Amino acid sequence: MTKTLIIDPGHGGKDGGARGFGVDEKDWNLKMSLYQYIRLKALGVDVSLTRREDNTLEPVQRVARIKNQYDLCLSNHWNAFNGEARGVEGIYSVHGKPDLATDLVDRVVAKTGLPKRRVFKREIKKGVDYYYMHRLTGKTETVILEYGFIDHPTDFNHYADNTQFQLAAEAVIEGLCLATGHVYRQPEAGVSVLKSIALKKDSGKKRLVSHHAGKLRFYNKPSWSDKDVFGHVTFGQGFPTVVKKLKVGRGEQYQVKNSKGDVYYITASPAYVNVL
Repeated sequence: MTKTLIIDPGHGGKDGGARGFGVDEKDWNLKMSLYQYIRLKALGVDVSLTRREDNTLEPVQRVARIKNQYDLCLSNHWNAFNGEARGVEGIYSVHGKPDLATDLVDRVVAKTGLPKRRVFKREIKKGVDYYYMHRLTGKTETVILEYGFIDHPTDFNHYADNTQFQLAAEAVIEGLCLATGHVYRQPEAGVSVLKSIALKKDSGKKRLVSHHAGKLRFYNKPSWSDKDVFGHVTFGQGFPTVVKKLKVGRGEQYQVKNSKGDVYYITASPAYVNVL
């Protein structure tokens, strides 16, 4: 039996979270979550996000998107303390079991070589969770994952390297596939989902990325006809600018532009593409 999942990029907008070496935690939380979301979609997982961009979510807004609507929730975070503390942590509910939190932490530690700090639960009082992400998300099993300490130079430098960042992301993806009942497959060689995510932040525009495992057709005009196919994109590829969505026949397409400003049309189905 498969399970549903929502990924929560912690903090966002006016809430920057922890900060280290000029980087706000909220940005790494979003980068990690978007990468995991795109990959898990491609692997067939029923996955959603609490936020897709740098916007503020008050606690009541965040939990309203999670509570009792999914089997599992992963809330992505980085720690900060005194510049000396470091390591990976997992936090689970006082009403739950440590199994998933422990598994995800152990996978990140094994892939990254970063130290395992702890897997724990925290109470305000007996039987009441300290963290609202556990206290207010109902029957949804929520794990808070702290990938390291953003204010520790070794932890920070590890994740500042996109190759290492991706290794940690893939470690968690593999664990989430197991937890949701799906088969994990490694990403195709040469595919850079992180590059696509970085372009979104740099440009400030909506960007389209394919998460379809095969070739996805795009057209030189609003059409589904073979004669109007202009080319193909593969997994992780896409277009840097989404102009608008429009109705085409019985379906919908996005009007998109490439880096040269050329206009094309591609399916708007979330089964095949993400708009970031």
